[in-house]
Amino acid sequence: MESILRKLVSFPTISETSNKELINYINSYLKKFKISGELIEGEKNQFNFHCIIGPKINGGIIFSGHTDVVPVDGQDWKSNPFKLSNKNNKYFGRGTCDMKGFIAVCLSIVPKIEIERLKKPLHFIFSYDEEIGCVGIQKIKPLLKKLKPKPSFCVVGEPTEMQVINQHKGKKNFSVTFYGLESHSSLIEDGVNAINYCTEFINYLNKLQKELIDKYNNKNFSPAYPTINVGKIKGGLAVNIIPMKCKLDFEIRDTPEMESKLIIFNIKKFIKYLELRMKEKSKKCKIVFEIKNNFPPLYTKDDSDIISLCLKALKKNNTSTVSFGTEAGVFSDVGFETIVCGPGSIKQAHKPNEFIYKSQLKQCEIFLLKLVDELYKK
Repeated sequence: MESILRKLVSFPTISETSNKELINYINSYLKKFKISGELIEGEKNQFNFHCIIGPKINGGIIFSGHTDVVPVDGQDWKSNPFKLSNKNNKYFGRGTCDMKGFIAVCLSIVPKIEIERLKKPLHFIFSYDEEIGCVGIQKIKPLLKKLKPKPSFCVVGEPTEMQVINQHKGKKNFSVTFYGLESHSSLIEDGVNAINYCTEFINYLNKLQKELIDKYNNKNFSPAYPTINVGKIKGGLAVNIIPMKCKLDFEIRDTPEMESKLIIFNIKKFIKYLELRMKEKSKKCKIVFEIKNNFPPLYTKDDSDIISLCLKALKKNNTSTVSFGTEAGVFSDVGFETIVCGPGSIKQAHKPNEFIYKSQLKQCEIFLLKLVDELYKK
């Protein structure tokens, strides 16, 4: 396992850069065991990967993870982040925890699988650009909907310290650009101030946040309600110019029970109201609303077969929840019973000197092999 993890970490697959070499390595590795993989290009030189191990029939399970990692720029690393180091029963390196450790375990168990004995297939699906909004997996969502043979279950191996996660929040990113009309600041009636209208929209989002707090209370999450965050704003050229343009980026992290489509509809309705007011002053004015990414929350019922299977394999009794988003919501959305369970702690993810305990990788190996054992049964 260590040699595989070392190789995976050595590929600097930072989001929005090519992961081709890493995917080719995975594909070549699996070919040694006569397993054929499919490379599915999304953006140029960025690939999702899919393979089927065992009989090509319905049923079985997906092991899934993302191949991209977050940047290391400006972080205080004590060692080369793209060279695996080993100290105090930990592996250090970018992606060890999030989430090349899980992928390394998936690949390492392949020699231990008695492929000819499998009654149901094992699927590997490895994606790109998860860290910037589940971009890669969204690209193959149409393929997942039509996937044949169709798997029954999916395990997404994000770092959960090997806890079974059956609920997490979703994440939706939006961009809103206000186009007003420039004028000299002394002639305020001649212009349309894009920043002012953007401010009205921010006030609306603050009001909406209060409504969401009052309406939703899912104590499985912290905070227990959907959240709205205005993360970025840019507008104006100079203090003596009425600003013609202002751009705002915001996100919503929705809980599984939130009526997301209705919320987005109401946001667009308010934007239309603002735009009509702007156009009353000048028909040149407009507001452009864009959905940058939209991946759903996860909710898998406690009595689902995948949960029983995973709790039994781990000898645990309880599921848990997390507030961060994963690709699991996408798999669930297309019809697979899905949980999140993987080695490492999210507390180590994205930080300098990212690490994973060797014991977590071993625990994950035992877990995955027990799930594979279920595939030998009819």
